[in-house]
Amino acid sequence: MRMRQFSVNFIRTKVHPMITEKTYAWSGGKCRTAMFWGYGSPAGLCGEEAYGPQLPMDLLKEMHGPFHHPSFCIGPCCPSHGGPRKGDPIVFQDGLTDRGRQMWCAVMPDFKNLQESPAGFSPSGYQAIQNLKKAIDSARAAIGDRHEG
Repeated sequence: MRMRQFSVNFIRTKVHPMITEKTYAWSGGKCRTAMFWGYGSPAGLCGEEAYGPQLPMDLLKEMHGPFHHPSFCIGPCCPSHGGPRKGDPIVFQDGLTDRGRQMWCAVMPDFKNLQESPAGFSPSGYQAIQNLKKAIDSARAAIGDRHEG
């Protein structure tokens, strides 16, 4: 029996329409955490309002304690499943360190690009947010210096 091969466009439009959405890591949308009925059968996606991707595990453990285990989410994630709250910094993976570990980037919700908006980078999600706060403070100080002079 010959297997039928489907084109990528067919899969994007007919089989899985969410694939056609082009989203950036810092953009929000609807939560894509998989939901299940009591006996393990799939029940679709969460669908709640999301403001960015799921936060890194070290940051979630810092916020909720060492035994917190959120559901796995790929793409936008609501605050109930470990995503950022409205107005909070958004943290996403952005490459690797020199030692091959994950590098995290922290940005604010109004992020445009690295030339126009402050960002913080670190192998730790928690430290990336601290670096973002420092970058925001230095940007505010630079703007204040320009206005005074």
